[in-house]
Amino acid sequence: MRPRDLAALDFARVTARVADFAVSPAGQERCRALLPVTERAIADVALERAWQMFRLLEQYGEPPLATVADVRPHLRSAAHEGFVLDGPTLVQVRTTLAALRDVGAYFRRHAAQAAALGDLPARLVAFPALHAALQRALDDDGGVLDAASDALARVRASIRRLRDTVTRKLEELIARRGLADVVADSYVTVRNSRFVVPVRVAAASQLPGVVQDRSVSGETLFVEPLFAVELNNQLLLAVREEGLIVQRILTDLTALVGAEHEAITASIDALVEADALSAAARFARAYRCTRPRFSDGAVALRAARHPGLLFTGRPVTPIDLLLPAERRVLVVTGPNTGGKTVALKTLGLCALMAQSGLLSPAAEGAQLPCVAAVYADVGDEQSIERNLSTFSAHVTNLSAITAAGVYGALVLLDEPGVGTDPEEGAALALGLIDWFDAHGARLALTTHYTPVKLAALDDPRCTVAAVDFDVDTLTPRYRLAYDSIGRSLALPIARRLGLPEAILTTAAAAQPEHARLLAAALARLERSRAELEALRDAAAADARTAAAERGEAERLAGELRERRRSAWQEELRSARAFVRQLKDEGRARLDALRADQRAAFARFTREQEAAIAARETADAGPAAAPAVPTLPGRVQIGDTVEVAERGIQGELLELDGARAWIQRGALRFEVPAAQLRRVGAAAPPRAQVVSAPVESSGGTGELSLIGLRAPEAVQRLASFLDRAVLAGEEHVRIVHGVGSGALRRAVQDYLATSPYCAGYRGGEPGEGGAGVTVATIMG
Repeated sequence: MRPRDLAALDFARVTARVADFAVSPAGQERCRALLPVTERAIADVALERAWQMFRLLEQYGEPPLATVADVRPHLRSAAHEGFVLDGPTLVQVRTTLAALRDVGAYFRRHAAQAAALGDLPARLVAFPALHAALQRALDDDGGVLDAASDALARVRASIRRLRDTVTRKLEELIARRGLADVVADSYVTVRNSRFVVPVRVAAASQLPGVVQDRSVSGETLFVEPLFAVELNNQLLLAVREEGLIVQRILTDLTALVGAEHEAITASIDALVEADALSAAARFARAYRCTRPRFSDGAVALRAARHPGLLFTGRPVTPIDLLLPAERRVLVVTGPNTGGKTVALKTLGLCALMAQSGLLSPAAEGAQLPCVAAVYADVGDEQSIERNLSTFSAHVTNLSAITAAGVYGALVLLDEPGVGTDPEEGAALALGLIDWFDAHGARLALTTHYTPVKLAALDDPRCTVAAVDFDVDTLTPRYRLAYDSIGRSLALPIARRLGLPEAILTTAAAAQPEHARLLAAALARLERSRAELEALRDAAAADARTAAAERGEAERLAGELRERRRSAWQEELRSARAFVRQLKDEGRARLDALRADQRAAFARFTREQEAAIAARETADAGPAAAPAVPTLPGRVQIGDTVEVAERGIQGELLELDGARAWIQRGALRFEVPAAQLRRVGAAAPPRAQVVSAPVESSGGTGELSLIGLRAPEAVQRLASFLDRAVLAGEEHVRIVHGVGSGALRRAVQDYLATSPYCAGYRGGEPGEGGAGVTVATIMG
């Protein structure tokens, strides 16, 4: 496709409007970069994907796309050894991973309803372990949390203790009565990263210490008392140690991100594609677009609307654009201001949109050929800079089109031959029709020239349509009347626009006789066509009324038959119910007779069973003490262990029922104990913490949280997952109810970060619907 033709049809305006519906900057850029393709199979797949995305939006709502930054450049940086991403950038990565998880879950839930989008669930890969590590280590602003490392927690506790100590002692110093004339103000501040007190310059010698700064006025010195020097030194060293630990944690997190950078980048590409598809679907929903089908040559666009007019927000009159497969030329005639050029551009834009994977602003059943190119010679091509007249500019463009190769292309010509002698212009237009048809192009053109109109009306290659125009009011109706040619109506339009009558009288007298006769004949034909159309519409209305009346009669007859059947069935049901009642009464009397015998036999059986049980108890002796459960002997605190199926290695720090904590570098991970295996010699044993899972009155397969607040519910959910893992459950059902949705969000947020949860979904209608979440336990 030539950029010139795309610009002539305002295709960039369409893609820019589609981009407005995208969520992410990368998705918007992908929409703006849309271009039509010429391979029919590729274009058909793109259309089907857009159509199925539209249906998903209509049936299940929009995917949970979020405004995420494009972190792909940061991922490439993280892959370089020694490069460290800062905290805010890692938070952007974490947000992107959450979007991948949520959007992937959406497409996995609805994969059966959108086969053409079946590649997206596999490409939208979630990274739960990496997301959980970033979640534990960083707050929302990118700061490293104490929970990221035991060493960091210790040094920060030391920093807080030292700060409290030095500030308390300095505040005590300021509060002394004897220093009221020495201290300039009653506050403790920081200069050069050291805690100091403000001292008057005149009394500075009365407080031994180190001067760290001086006020702007010069009347106050900021003095670090001698007793605070050591405390400030310790604090400074602790702060530097904190910085080193934070840097090590960021380095470890960057390494984890860098190790997955290729897989994450591929998933982000799929996320951007999903955003662009959703934007195309939202665009289609906003402008009531439908899925066109690629034909073998026919054009059938009913109730088509020009996209550019839709964007203005004003009402748009739809137009039918029809061209049978056996005809290759559409000739549109009619007066100026009637909408001929709009019809031409609507056809071109719909073709470009369909071959770009965008749905068409037309009624259901739209058909278009998949063309090799769209060439347009539309509008005034006059160029002062290039010294071209209007005619010369059009001919230059037509020469470039003919040289480009037009076989299988769609060519749009607006008033070919304009700008020169009408007879020569008409001859040129007829020559263009013959040439483009002979070279295998499909052609749509507008014309005012009478010879072109008459020739097209008699040419089996051409379909002729006239822009409908109200001759009495001289206003366009913006629809095409097929197999009719329209009058140009130059003189009546000029009269309506205020041209002096004397000029119009002279112009009418100057018209040749054959032109006046043709105009009169066309006027009579138009009146006849209008009358026939009115009769046709009246006949169609009568047919619709008759069909409705027949339908109503058939409905009433059906209701009568149904009532007769219902009465007969009711009588049959009553007879059957009477027979069942007789049978039930007979069985009840028989059961009553047998009940006494069964009761006596049951008493005898219970007495004998009790006697046997008492004898067995006497013979068995003292009951054996229950066995005390022990931890598996293959791992112990201090071992170097590996988490099965994840490849994460580290030192085993703690065991707590079904949970375990391991240390890897400066990071600490929480993992399922059942997945640990020993890979290295044990270090000197630490204190082992083992606790039994919390017991519950319910089974491990279902947990009800209805009536609880979110913190208590999450606590119970954690214990419940412990028991479910120990019991070997594969799926569990968590009942949280609908309510305001806060409890459901708390449950699903916890499941998203739990190492035991491989995934989760909302309940199906038979499982409890929106009031239930079904989780898959990590195997």
